[in-house]
Amino acid sequence: MDTLDIVKILGTGIAGFGFLLMYLAYKLIASLVTLPKVNAAILKMINRYMLVCFIMTVTVGVFTFMSTSYKNDLISSQEAVIKSKDTALNILTTSQKSKLLADSVSKATDSQTIAQVQSRQNSYLDTLQKYIESQPNPNQRERFYRYKTSISTIADSLTMSNVDHKRREFLKEKYVTLNDSISRLSLKVVDNQVPASKE
Repeated sequence: MDTLDIVKILGTGIAGFGFLLMYLAYKLIASLVTLPKVNAAILKMINRYMLVCFIMTVTVGVFTFMSTSYKNDLISSQEAVIKSKDTALNILTTSQKSKLLADSVSKATDSQTIAQVQSRQNSYLDTLQKYIESQPNPNQRERFYRYKTSISTIADSLTMSNVDHKRREFLKEKYVTLNDSISRLSLKVVDNQVPASKE
């Protein structure tokens, strides 16, 4: 114990400093034990010194506990914010990809292309549905399901060969409109999610 590296001990912070003070008190007592007669004033001074060391050690422990608890709460809060923002970004990205596919349906000229695009878009709509179903708003879930069902019905109609040109154009417009409604609904879901992450 006589070869203590004081710099390393103090490098641990206030806890190391408290340990060093306690160690010095121990060394004082050890040096007095060998003396035949000890002055009462010296013993009283050592007692006070040890009391100060003890109070400081307890204070450091309390503040360390409080600081650790605060940091853990802050980390948990930041993780929730990051997760919320990540979900919001995923919702917006998926919605944008779905909207781009809807635009390509409106420009498609044959049923086969429409069927292929709709198949790809269904995967994006399924992903969006998972995000929206995870939200605590039943009204948004119901609206999304209604839009998705309507889009699927219109896409099926567009792939039929007996649909005349005028009806096909009308269905394409309706298809794009419904996809725009899904985009707006996705924005509302994101708006509802982001304020919760700021708390």
